[in-house]
Parts: sequence; C-alpha cells; structure tokens
Amino acid sequence: MRTLFITLSAIALLAGCSSKEQKEVKPEIIFTNHAEPEEWVNLGTIRENANAHSGRFVSFIDSVTPYSLGIIKQIKDISMQPIDSVTVSYWAFLKNINTGAQTVFSLDDPNGKNIAWVGNPLKSKVKEVNKWVEVKETFKFPANVDKQSKLALYVWNTSKEEILLDDFQVTFH
Repeated sequence: MRTLFITLSAIALLAGCSSKEQKEVKPEIIFTNHAEPEEWVNLGTIRENANAHSGRFVSFIDSVTPYSLGIIKQIKDISMQPIDSVTVSYWAFLKNINTGAQTVFSLDDPNGKNIAWVGNPLKSKVKEVNKWVEVKETFKFPANVDKQSKLALYVWNTSKEEILLDDFQVTFH
C-alpha cells in the first residue's frame, strides 16, 4: 500500500509539472571573433600583440586606422526570423580615459540610405586605463526592417589615442 501511495504521488507530481504552460524560447544567433583572422571586416586592424586579452592578436585602432574589426551583414544572412535587438560585447584596453571612441550600430536600407545610426561613447563604459575592461552594448532595431538591409557594428576611434580591442561577440535577439 505504501509503495502504491508513493508511486501515485510521484505520478501526480510529474503530471502537475508537465501541465504548466511552457514559454517558447527564441534562439539567439551569436557571432564571435577573438581578433584572430576570420570572416569579418577591417582585418587590417588585427595585429599581433603580447598584451592581447586572449590569444596573440588584437584589433588596434588609432588616428591612422580609426575603424576596428567589425561585422557587416545583410539581415537575411543573419536570420529569416525577425530580429529585435543586437548585443555587442568586446574587451577594450585604453591608455587614456579621454578617448573619442564609440561603439557604432549602423543600419542601411537596400538602397544604401542610412536608416539608423547610434554611437555610444567608449569612455562611458571604460573607467580605468591600462587594464582590459569588458564593454557590452545593446541596440534595438527599428520596426519592420527590410531583410535586404545591411547592419554594421564596429568601434570608431575619433581621437589620436591608441586603443586595443579583443574578443568580440555579437548576439542577435
């Protein structure tokens, strides 16, 4: 009798757990680059550096090379499902806190006309110099973005300061 009671209790407990409505989880799409040569843009910024955050290479930007390693993709090449937002994260090494660098989100329509551009200052995220600091930014997509539109994510250095960047990750939600 005791075994029957335990068995029925276990079945009731499992039935109760499985009857709860489950929320559908939308998969994330992730692109990463550790500043090792891969299929990204501005590969000319990649240099071997003993001070890399990981590996042996970093994306090096300054007044001569102002655009970092980045990603440029058409929306259709990312996902056929609607994309609401994108989070870009990377590690930055600044030698001067007063840098003019920005994390840039840019979106061009199929005709090449810019429909969204946001530049978030790096100095608002990095508060220490001569140390690797993780930077994370999330950008929202405008409603009803055409699948032929082109997205660009990168760091733009408008100052003369040298900046090292490493371990890029781009996650679409």
